[in-house]
Amino acid sequence: MVEQKTDLKRRVQTCCGIARGFGMAAVVLLALAGCSTTKPPAENAVRPAAESQDALLAAAEADVEARRFQLASQRLARLTADTAALPRSRYVMAEVLLGLDRPKEALARFEEVQSDEAFRVLAWQGMGLALLAMGNTTAAVTQLNSALEADPSLWRAWAALGRAYDKDRRWSESAAAYEKSLAASPHPAVIANNIGMSLLLQKRYAEAAHQFETAMAQDPALDTTRSNLRIALAWQGRYDEALAGLATSGRADALNNVGYVAMLRGDYADAQRYFSQALESSPTYHDGAAMNLEALKLLVKSKNTADASGAAPQSAETSQP
Repeated sequence: MVEQKTDLKRRVQTCCGIARGFGMAAVVLLALAGCSTTKPPAENAVRPAAESQDALLAAAEADVEARRFQLASQRLARLTADTAALPRSRYVMAEVLLGLDRPKEALARFEEVQSDEAFRVLAWQGMGLALLAMGNTTAAVTQLNSALEADPSLWRAWAALGRAYDKDRRWSESAAAYEKSLAASPHPAVIANNIGMSLLLQKRYAEAAHQFETAMAQDPALDTTRSNLRIALAWQGRYDEALAGLATSGRADALNNVGYVAMLRGDYADAQRYFSQALESSPTYHDGAAMNLEALKLLVKSKNTADASGAAPQSAETSQP
């Protein structure tokens, strides 16, 4: 049987980004840059009318809160040199860079801001988030703990610490970190989603599904959490439920994801059906579904050969579309 890929390597693409893992297109952790989890409005609302520097900076801060990072960047570019040099402006720019998935640049900005006492602890948190996004888990844990020692109310730092512990399979420590994050966070749906991802990593699929359902009840706009719920249901063999209510957009990816889980579970007939449906429903050629279908054929052939000889079937590599 295909060996399950246990590392859900997270390429965080802000709050509602896409993670590649399980050989699928949409297993997602919600990131911790900014706070809001609702879909942002179109980023075309910067008005040419003159604005005071303080109003412009405040608007950029609101954009970061609402995850409108490109719009925030545009506003910051309109600051005067004197205003842009303020610690407050530099901190907002660091958050923008983190939200735009430019963690190395964000880290450098946070490091600069930490010299200002008013932003020091927030900068430490930001440094930890940037280090985690860069894959430096050990340094991230150290930095996040420093921030939390100074201010235990930093919910983003607690949530990031939970993610870091998940990477090292330190499940009890990640659960404790998520619990503290949940207690302090004004956005519990984000944390519930990430708790669900932690449980998914632990193969606690029913519990993971419950967390994803909780997150969706708290914030119905979390389409990424809906995708995660489909995966958790598929791992329980609840394929019909996993595929219920599929919209046209994203249908092919969802079918491919569920097919991949079915293949890992050894439900080869179901897997073949879902891969085929993914290819049929995709508006363009779906490389992932095509490669997974070919891998499935090799698995079935190996299984048939093994059944005839009494040997164990060989595993096959599958795609990560």
